[in-house]
Amino acid sequence: MVKKLLIATKNQGKVGEFKEFLKDLPFKIVSLKDLKIKEDIDEDGKTYEENSQKKALFFAKLTNLPVISDDGGIEIDALNGAPGVRSRRWLGYEATDEEL
Repeated sequence: MVKKLLIATKNQGKVGEFKEFLKDLPFKIVSLKDLKIKEDIDEDGKTYEENSQKKALFFAKLTNLPVISDDGGIEIDALNGAPGVRSRRWLGYEATDEEL
């Protein structure tokens, strides 16, 4: 039986990067899309670490699989590191990568 490892992101580019990076591990790397998971969490943490942990724990409980999760953002020196952890909502709504 092949063990699965869930990459908890909807960003298929990130999924591809993780699959390449982890290709030597004895796991089948799966994504939220692969498992047809529509559920999501509110990434309302104050840090990338808080959001990543929250996401990993949520999806681990949901799927009973080991999970890798991340969170990232744009930090602009001239704006004292803003928008940072709030990058996705910087424009007042959840913007696409292209809009950001």
